[in-house]
Amino acid sequence: MRRAYFYRYEQDKRDFKEDVMNNISTKLRYVSKAACAALCALVLCVGLSVSLSGCSKPAAQQNDKAASGQAAPSKITITDVDGKTYTFNKPVDKAIIQYSGSGGAFMTMSALFGKDVYKHIAGMDAGLKNYRADMWKAYTKSIPELDKVPVIGSIGKDFNIEKVLSSNAEVTIIPLDQKKAAADTVQPKLEAAGMKVIYIDFHDQTMKNHIASIEIMGKIFGKEDRAKEIIAFYKQHRENVEKKVAEALKTKQRPNMYIEVGIYGPEKYGNTFPNSYMWGGIAHEAGANSIGEGAVSNYGSMDPEFLLKKNPEKIVFTGSYWPKAPASIRMGFEGNAEQTKKLVDAYFSERPGWSALNAWKNKEIYVIHHALSRDLYDCSSYEFFAKVCFPEQFKDVDPNATLKEFYQKFLPFEFSGLWYYTYQK
Repeated sequence: MRRAYFYRYEQDKRDFKEDVMNNISTKLRYVSKAACAALCALVLCVGLSVSLSGCSKPAAQQNDKAASGQAAPSKITITDVDGKTYTFNKPVDKAIIQYSGSGGAFMTMSALFGKDVYKHIAGMDAGLKNYRADMWKAYTKSIPELDKVPVIGSIGKDFNIEKVLSSNAEVTIIPLDQKKAAADTVQPKLEAAGMKVIYIDFHDQTMKNHIASIEIMGKIFGKEDRAKEIIAFYKQHRENVEKKVAEALKTKQRPNMYIEVGIYGPEKYGNTFPNSYMWGGIAHEAGANSIGEGAVSNYGSMDPEFLLKKNPEKIVFTGSYWPKAPASIRMGFEGNAEQTKKLVDAYFSERPGWSALNAWKNKEIYVIHHALSRDLYDCSSYEFFAKVCFPEQFKDVDPNATLKEFYQKFLPFEFSGLWYYTYQK
C-alpha cells in the first residue's frame, strides 16, 4: 500500500511537472509570437521612418539653402567688348590687369571689392604708380597692401609673361586699346596656358562701353549688384549732361576751347586734342568745339601761331603730379588752389601773345586732373566741361561734389585735394 502510494505520489509529481512545463511552453510560444509580431512592427516603422526621412531631407536642405541664399551657383557667361564669349564655373578670384592709371580694370575692381581689392589683383602694370603719383600715394595710404601687388609690366613694353603664367590669376583683363599690341604677342601665350583674356573699353568714351565694361567685371567677379549700383550712378549723371547740353545747343553756339596737357610748363606746349579724341571728345560732347580739330590727328602739340590766330574763348589745362616734370600744373590729392594759380599764371606771363588771348582777358581759365577721363567716374568730368561751356544751364551742378560722392559711395580711398579748378583773379 505504501508502495502504491509512493508510486502515485511520484507519478503525480511527474504529471504536475509535465503540466507546468507544458503550460510554460505554451505561454512562451505565445509570448514569442507576440514579441516577434512586435519586433516586426517595430522594424517596419523604423524602415518607414528612415524611408520618409530619406525622401524629405533634400527638400529641407533646399529650403535651408534658399533661406540662406546659398543655392548651388550657376555658371557665369559673359561676352567681352571684343565680342568673345567666356564661361566660368564660379566667380573669378584673381586677375592680371593693365592700364592701372588710365582706364584699365583697377578703378572698377576697387569699386567692386573695396578694401579687399588687393586680394584679387595677381599682378598689375606700374602706370598708376609712375604716372599718377599723387593717387598711388593716397591709395597705398588707405590700403598699404596695394604696394605689395606684383608688378608684371605693360603689354607692348615690359610685360613679363613668365611671371604672369606663374601667378594664380584666372584671367587677364586688357583695355581694348591694347588689343593691337596684345593679339599677336602675349594673348596667344596666355590662352595656350589656359588663361582667359578679357577685353574692356573705357577709352572709346561711349556710355555703352563704359556700362558694358562695368557689367563684365561685375559678372566675372560675382559682384553684379554692386556693378548695377555703379552703373545707375554713372548713367544718371551722364544722361543729365546730355539732356542739358542738347537743350543749351538749341539757342547757343559751341564755345571755341583750347585744351592742353599741362605737363611741361610754359616752356613747351603739351598735347591738345580734336573733337573726337580723349579730352577733346569729352569737351565736344559737353558742348565745346576744340580748336585742335583739324590741327592734330588724335593728339599732338599745337602750333603757337595757329593758337593765337584762333584766339579761343576758353582754355582748359589738365594737371596731375608728374614727379619728373616739376613745372607741371599740380592737381589731385596734393594740389591746392594757391599753387595751381601760380603755375597757371606763368603760362600767360611767359608765353608770347598769351596775355592778349580772350580767354585770359575774361578769366575763362580752368584746370582738371588728367586722370579724370576714360574711367568709371568720368561722369563728373562731363559735368565740369558742360559747366565751363554753359555756366547758367549747369549752375546747379557741382562736378567736385559728384566726384566726392562717387569716392564716398564706391571707392575705398579717402577723398581730398584739388580735382577741378576755376581761375580766380
